[in-house]
Amino acid sequence: MPLNYLDRGSYRDRIIPAAELRELGPPPYTDSYPVKLPDGDWADLPFLALPPDFDTAIAYLCITENSFELEDRLSSAMVEAVRDLAPEVVIGMPTLGMVLAASVARKLGHPHYVPLSYSRKFWFEDELSIPVVSITSPLKPKTVFIDPRLLERLEDKRVLLVEDVISTGGTVSAELELMKRIGANVVGVATAIKETNVWQKKLGAIDPAWPGLVRAPISCPLFRKGDGGWYPDWSTLPA
Repeated sequence: MPLNYLDRGSYRDRIIPAAELRELGPPPYTDSYPVKLPDGDWADLPFLALPPDFDTAIAYLCITENSFELEDRLSSAMVEAVRDLAPEVVIGMPTLGMVLAASVARKLGHPHYVPLSYSRKFWFEDELSIPVVSITSPLKPKTVFIDPRLLERLEDKRVLLVEDVISTGGTVSAELELMKRIGANVVGVATAIKETNVWQKKLGAIDPAWPGLVRAPISCPLFRKGDGGWYPDWSTLPA
């Protein structure tokens, strides 16, 4: 017996070999947008329309819902993007960033990584936490914690923060503030994708050095609704 549910759409990514797509065609784009990967292939990502009016959209990456193949390719590309920084410890932002953080740390040859948490365990400390607001949950601020028992892993180490996406900069700026609070030596921030350039202004307003910490293998602009579909606003493409 089939499941009885309303049609709420679907989420699918697809890797398009370079031999099948030599170059990106002109807009408008309808259901998805191919983003070129460092190896020359393309990741075809579905659009996610944004509130309040849903006239803008991003090419949506959700690493827990992506294929294992795409996650593997992105984490490998992230490692190559930060290898020159010689990070000694990887920190993963909950929840989606931890998927990539574990993979990046393993591929860098590390024995473990440091996961942050949205869940407050009884031995956690308020002094080791910070509120977070993200683009996908703007009305429900969360609090991110670091387990005090893991602080020793960061002492005198070169720290790399790992996220899945940087868009508004809300989660990454909170994470950087928390690292500053505990005195961690952050040498870089690795994300799978840079979504628009809003985050550059947010991070730069807090610390002019912060935008330069961020590295990602792929980047996307904001898309605006028009006749027949979505059109990239190239003025929003991140540096």
